[in-house]
Amino acid sequence: MSQPEATDRSVQQSITVRTRVNELVSRYRDHLASAQLFVGLTYLLIFFVVSFAIIVFYSVLKTAPPADAYEFTIQNYIEFLTDEFYRTVLWESIFIGIQVTVITLAIAYPVAYFLAFTESAHKNLLVLLVILPFWINIVIRTYAWRLILGRQGVLNYLFVTVFGVMEQPGDYLFSQGSIVLGLVHVFLPFMLLPIYTSLNRFDRTQIEAAKNLGANKLRAFYEVTLPQSLPGIAAGVAIVYVLAFGSFVVPLLLGGSRNIMIANVISEMFGQFQAWEVGSAMAVVVTAISLTLVFVFNHLVGLGGLYGGESA
Repeated sequence: MSQPEATDRSVQQSITVRTRVNELVSRYRDHLASAQLFVGLTYLLIFFVVSFAIIVFYSVLKTAPPADAYEFTIQNYIEFLTDEFYRTVLWESIFIGIQVTVITLAIAYPVAYFLAFTESAHKNLLVLLVILPFWINIVIRTYAWRLILGRQGVLNYLFVTVFGVMEQPGDYLFSQGSIVLGLVHVFLPFMLLPIYTSLNRFDRTQIEAAKNLGANKLRAFYEVTLPQSLPGIAAGVAIVYVLAFGSFVVPLLLGGSRNIMIANVISEMFGQFQAWEVGSAMAVVVTAISLTLVFVFNHLVGLGGLYGGESA
């Protein structure tokens, strides 16, 4: 067989195989979708539902893991909700979550607005710069703030040595403010991207129509742009608050022993104190607060609007 004939035969075989594969995919399209859904649901069942069910079970045990007999109690929840230290840490975690959410929203919205409406030829590059922090490990980013905020850090060096506005280095590290700053830095893209998606997908002619009807730029923004971006705002707020409220790494590295959040306390219950039953009760309450928050935002604004669905 000559070389051209062998090449033609190979091409024909490739076309035949591809045609058969396409036919199989078309024939079993519904089955493939069901298989993909099954894999996803199985993953959630094993790593979320089953594991969380174990945590719930441990939270109502007198001793966890159980030794011989199962002794059920709600004392773990009572201890968590009535102990002054636990309540203080819980409320501080909620307050820190609110601060981080408000600050990230205030920073992210103008940036998302600019990215969505800019006509710059470098728009894709600018969006890439927003995503870039995801490529850097959170521990590395958090340690960078320790180098900036520490007593021997960059900030004190500028204030004391370079500008001379302070005589002694300030204590910026290991405070609630340093935690908020670190969390804002880490979670800012989680707020910015949903808002950018909402602003980037709606019809811009609506703004021109509002202006033609006599609305100025501010009124057009309030009447047209802001409502269109509400699903993105709601998604960003829900994501950032849940992540900030349950943050572990940033408070551990920037907060020190005096400024911890509820996730750090839960970790100590499971690790240092071996009080799995109380730690499980804390985890259940924290998860309930997070899920309730997502439900409330979905009910009020409609997170489905971000993805083209209907509001709840």
